[in-house]
Amino acid sequence: PMSVLGVLFGGIKRQSINFVLLSFVAAFMKRAEGWSLIDVLYYWNCTATTIGFGDLSPKTQLGRLLAVFFIPLSVVTLGEVIANCFAYVTSRAAAKAEKDFIRRDITLSDLEYLDVNGDGRVDELEFVTFMLLAMQKVDMRMMNDLKHLFHALDAGKDGFIQKEDLITLRQRKRLA
Repeated sequence: PMSVLGVLFGGIKRQSINFVLLSFVAAFMKRAEGWSLIDVLYYWNCTATTIGFGDLSPKTQLGRLLAVFFIPLSVVTLGEVIANCFAYVTSRAAAKAEKDFIRRDITLSDLEYLDVNGDGRVDELEFVTFMLLAMQKVDMRMMNDLKHLFHALDAGKDGFIQKEDLITLRQRKRLA
């Protein structure tokens, strides 16, 4: 498993072309504005994080022209790196919550809730449906759409999809 630091460096690596472009633009801005390296890094940081204190800004025409490209590119690049890290952290938390949910004990009240048809037993379909809905892998609309699809493919209306059903459906389609 990768660490947050590994994801951070991976995100930076994926944005390497943008960082190279930003470095070139920053070098041109440094020269056009007469800034020190610290000034350029400070400007880059304030710009990319959208803090924008305003105490250091381009004054020359060339510096302002370069800022038109530098500002959006630096914001987007940093945003992508942060988004990668955030996605990693949230996916790890979601995976842990899912694993904990699957490992938990089923209670009597769960059993009553799972028993959709009220026969006092939970069949495989009821259990799988409940788990998929509870883990938010599907929503009720999707489950209903899948049930409708199954019933549409079950030409014999016997609760099974068989080769004969598909042949019957194909023949019906040809006649229509």
